Amino acid sequence: MRVLFITGNYLPGKNGGIENYTHWLASVLIQNNIDVEVAALNVKSASNYLYEKVKVNNLKGSFLNFETLLQTGNFDICHFQEYSGIRGIEMSWLIKAKEYANVYFTFHLPYFTCYKNDFRYKGIEDCNTFSDPDRCSRCIIADKSGYHRYRSEPLLSILLGISGITPIRQILKKRVTEQSKKLTELIRVCDSIFIYADWFKKILAENGYDEPTIKKIPYKTKTILPDVSDVKKKDLKNKILFVGRIEYQKGLHLLCHAMNELETGDIQLDVYGNIEDQAYFDKCFKKYPFNFKGTTNYVTLIKVFKEYDFAVMPSVFTEMYSLLIKDAFFEKLPVIASTAKGNRDAVSDGENGFLFNYNDAEDLASTIDKAYHLKKNGWTPVFNYLDNSERDVEEIISYYKIKVN
Repeated sequence: MRVLFITGNYLPGKNGGIENYTHWLASVLIQNNIDVEVAALNVKSASNYLYEKVKVNNLKGSFLNFETLLQTGNFDICHFQEYSGIRGIEMSWLIKAKEYANVYFTFHLPYFTCYKNDFRYKGIEDCNTFSDPDRCSRCIIADKSGYHRYRSEPLLSILLGISGITPIRQILKKRVTEQSKKLTELIRVCDSIFIYADWFKKILAENGYDEPTIKKIPYKTKTILPDVSDVKKKDLKNKILFVGRIEYQKGLHLLCHAMNELETGDIQLDVYGNIEDQAYFDKCFKKYPFNFKGTTNYVTLIKVFKEYDFAVMPSVFTEMYSLLIKDAFFEKLPVIASTAKGNRDAVSDGENGFLFNYNDAEDLASTIDKAYHLKKNGWTPVFNYLDNSERDVEEIISYYKIKVN
């Protein structure tokens, strides 16, 4: 059995959640005698290379290089871990791969669903609908016009009634419809589609996408490491941790704002991550001079969890099921997170961490203060998760032990 994982980038050049999850999965399959290679759209290395026993093929951004690899690689399964759209990994890649192998896809992000990628209707309330062009176009216009600040339906009705808005709304309706068509095409092309978040599979089903090829699978099981949680001290460190891409969606700006509003004094903020937007990084750092730690090997990162009181995830977009949250819980590190979908399904307020209002820096500050107040007074997190690592791995491997025609 030969498997090809297709990603946008790969380790060690990019050290994000998708790259680390894909590498963990590749390593598990290799340990179980399944041949695995990675094809990355762009990597820093000028040529192909080996990273911890995983061969990485640099496609150099070329569809033709991808097709050549398919022709010569004799792969049984092509498993796409990303979809990057125009001039990236797009539908034509999946269709081409289908000519040579079974095609798998993993939803690490909610591609082709909510146009704004936040599942918040008008920017103010939770939403599970993404396949109604009329409703979605109204939501997009409300959000762009700042409806969340005024919450005035009469004003919104007036705005939507302005003649100049009508063609814009028609364009938005068309784009929402096109997204739904792409999702339908993705499901048609793929032999298996993997989802590891219950909330997302439920939303797909509620919107009419409940095909048997869409499978809920176990998420990444515990990384094999020394049990750092056993040596984690219970006293206050007065340090909190942010891990993620340095870009708007991850919400570092909210955290920097909140740090300036804290009543709890002398709290150090350490930030790990790839700088995706330098101007955004500079703006955040100017707002609050955090301790930037850059990027590091994910295994090394997990080992430093013991140095912190809390990890903070201030996301202002939808998280599928953060790798950081799962590994933080494995290492007994509570998480303070926004109520974005994905976060709130993993974090139970007051038990394994704390939740703050979506896109609300003031509430984040209050929540950090509350968390420290409770910890100073003896609060201890409770991590009620079932770690069925052996069974989970067996299920994951089973999808790659297929009969190939």
